Amino acid sequence: MKSALAAAFALGLTLAFARGSHAAEAPSVLVKTAQMKRQALAETLAGYGRVGPDIGSTVNINLPRPGQVTRLLVSPGEVVKAGAPLAEFDTASAAALAYRQAENALSLAREDLKRTRQMTAERLATQSQLAAARKALADAEAALQAQRALGAGLASARLRAPFDGIVVGVPVAQGERLAAGATVLQLARATGLRVDLGIEPEDSGKVRAGMPVRLSSVFDSRRTLDATVSQVHGMVDPRTQLVDVVVRLHDARFIPGMQLRGEITLTSASSWTVPRSAVLRDARGAYIFQVKDAHARRVAVQTGVETDRVTAIRGGFDPALPVVVSGNYELEDGMAVREAAR
Repeated sequence: MKSALAAAFALGLTLAFARGSHAAEAPSVLVKTAQMKRQALAETLAGYGRVGPDIGSTVNINLPRPGQVTRLLVSPGEVVKAGAPLAEFDTASAAALAYRQAENALSLAREDLKRTRQMTAERLATQSQLAAARKALADAEAALQAQRALGAGLASARLRAPFDGIVVGVPVAQGERLAAGATVLQLARATGLRVDLGIEPEDSGKVRAGMPVRLSSVFDSRRTLDATVSQVHGMVDPRTQLVDVVVRLHDARFIPGMQLRGEITLTSASSWTVPRSAVLRDARGAYIFQVKDAHARRVAVQTGVETDRVTAIRGGFDPALPVVVSGNYELEDGMAVREAAR
């Protein structure tokens, strides 16, 4: 009997030890954690476009008289300084004839006035005739002055750049005959450029004039320029099916034809952020796990601005507690965790 009781006691001790060992070996998940950070994050919108001359900075170079382009000295894309020769131009014979006729008319008006004055002094002409002769002289002088303003008295002329700029168009050919006022070439100010950044129509309502833009070359991201939105178009461009955001450039860092990427800053605010891997999602929404007393605590969050590294969050979390960034897919609320060495 005593031996049976001893055996039963030994078995009970064995079972109790096994239960204690099992409890001591309760499962835990190996995780890696990080601390939340408070930092400023900007919500941005990207668009792409090509640099071109601004409408207000482009000037048509022409002459107010008819003639012939005898020589073109520049071609599209050339950078020119103020005073640089652009083209040579011969005045049309009809314009030269009109100038000579105006000179002759002035000479005749002067002679007529001189003769009328003498006749008036001899009482052979009236005061009204003298007044008419004076008016005829004034009209002849005005007509000749107008011809001079047109440059009709010049047999040839050399067109020069009125300012530092870029030749953006040469719509004529060498030897071509032009009517008065016809454009010989188009010149844009070097610092009067613009880029039209194409964005999706659905995003156009987020953008307003005055928002900051960081411009960079598509082929060399190190070349950057900070600017602001000048205008947001109110219609879709039929060629690109995008809405253009106009950014004016007052810097010679970029030249016409360059392809640029523009990053428009929509909003900027200070937020609590966590590494992107810390945020999980399921049918109940976004959530994170925080560690308290070696156990995982699930916390529902709302996400905000997201970058390639961090995500801004809001919710009932404790900023002082670490957040799980690795191993969180294996966790459930209340699970025991052990942290990997950092």
